Amino acid sequence: MDEHEQRLVWVKDKAGNEYVCRVMDLKDPSRVSDDDLRNCVDDASRAINVGD
Repeated sequence: MDEHEQRLVWVKDKAGNEYVCRVMDLKDPSRVSDDDLRNCVDDASRAINVGD
């Protein structure tokens, strides 16, 4: 993978949910569509229990 493919950004949808996306997967980073979010990771969906 080249450097461009490895660049990640945080984006928010209209509901305020945050996602981590590769820049190359976004058509327009200032307007993220539902189609764009299919290639992203929801920050809440990857939560792992680190224990107490």
